[in-house]
Amino acid sequence: MKTLKIIGLFLFLAGFVQVNAQEVTDYDLQNFARSYRFTVLLNNEAQREMQKEIEKEGLTIEKYQLIQESKHPEATLVPDLPEKDFEKFEKLQPKIKEIQADLEKEVLKVYADNDLDKQKYRAIAERVKQDYLLQAKMEKILAGMR
Repeated sequence: MKTLKIIGLFLFLAGFVQVNAQEVTDYDLQNFARSYRFTVLLNNEAQREMQKEIEKEGLTIEKYQLIQESKHPEATLVPDLPEKDFEKFEKLQPKIKEIQADLEKEVLKVYADNDLDKQKYRAIAERVKQDYLLQAKMEKILAGMR
């Protein structure tokens, strides 16, 4: 019985290591790098658009973030801001969510255009984060795209 447990543990660990050691091909890394580059650009554009909407409503980014943090379920403090700021925040939410939804659609299209999906993109991102050689390769790919 003890031998079966040891064999089972060994097989589990071997499978775990195999999944984590999954190779990232040059093709996948190229596609990931292209997707990464475009998603950063799309995200920056969406951030600028959200900032413009926040300022157009008469809030500062700092006030918006304070109110947003206070809406978190674990938040204990409510910022000492006028009620009008909270009303502005609520009025802004549909527009902010629309910008975020548009961003998500665009990002998924970028993934698809580069033969990736969200899950594969995240898996490659995790591997790159953990592997200095992949990081160096990716930096080289990104430098070539400029």
